[in-house]
Amino acid sequence: MVISARRWAAGVAVLVLALFAVGLAGCGEESPATPTPSSPASAGVITDFLGRRVQVPPSPSRIAAVSPTTIELLYYIGATSVVRTDGVNYPPQAADLPSVGPSYSPSLDRLASYSPDLVLADSVLQRGLVQRLESLGVPVVMVGIERVEDVSRALRLVGQAIGRPNAGEEAAARLERELESLRGSVSGRRLRAMALIADAQGNVYAARNDAYVGSILQFLGVQNVAADLPQTGPFPGFSQISAEAASGLDPDVVLAISPAPPPAPRLSQLLPRMPGFGGLHAVREGRVVELDPALFLQAPGPRVVEAARQLKQALEGTR
Repeated sequence: MVISARRWAAGVAVLVLALFAVGLAGCGEESPATPTPSSPASAGVITDFLGRRVQVPPSPSRIAAVSPTTIELLYYIGATSVVRTDGVNYPPQAADLPSVGPSYSPSLDRLASYSPDLVLADSVLQRGLVQRLESLGVPVVMVGIERVEDVSRALRLVGQAIGRPNAGEEAAARLERELESLRGSVSGRRLRAMALIADAQGNVYAARNDAYVGSILQFLGVQNVAADLPQTGPFPGFSQISAEAASGLDPDVVLAISPAPPPAPRLSQLLPRMPGFGGLHAVREGRVVELDPALFLQAPGPRVVEAARQLKQALEGTR
């Protein structure tokens, strides 16, 4: 069946919305230094992922997590949020929370109406919203995930922020133990992989190692053939790639991420029909794996263990 240009655009348009704020946030800014965990002598003051010193209440009772990542971090520790943002459906108990709008532009009026005493915002997706969020007059802690290693750091920081440092430490240690068994677990296969996304215009982008999905490949011991590509295009960690360049990299496996929900077509279904990309050996021979966009693009966080396990299983199933 031939896929029309309109259906193609509908299938990838959500990607632009999901990553637009990320692209703006990353432009012209250097990544902040790794925050130093608060010491006992500075209890109540923490350093967030943007290097900001934030005075937090000792035991906040109305925490507002305003991105998919911050919701998942908070619930993994065992705490809860008073709100969510549009599209958040994990964990299941967060799906029924009142929404304050899209993550890239939450409604401050709606957020204020729930009287939060602490806001957890996304240092990747919402970096450009710091001043707006601070105008609420409550502490705002910025925390986010760009690489596998960020998840345990984020859990510890959230634990400090909500006055439950022991819970944050236990959650981080548990996650690190689960991850350790997966570290380098695919390296013996000597696989060469490339992870792709596309935009509404049909441009294709390959994940470098500084993209979240790229960091998972690196963690598993898979060679990311796009690791050394230059940063081009609007999405940090991704490089716009032509079919000719992709063919030159000749991956053993292609990983496709399609943010839009069905019935929009999957990128893995479209690649064989796309000029040039359909000629890749991996595509011709059926070695294309469709990845869950929530796990690998939209909500990086504690489900990194599930993401790594799924990717390991998928890669081991390729020939």
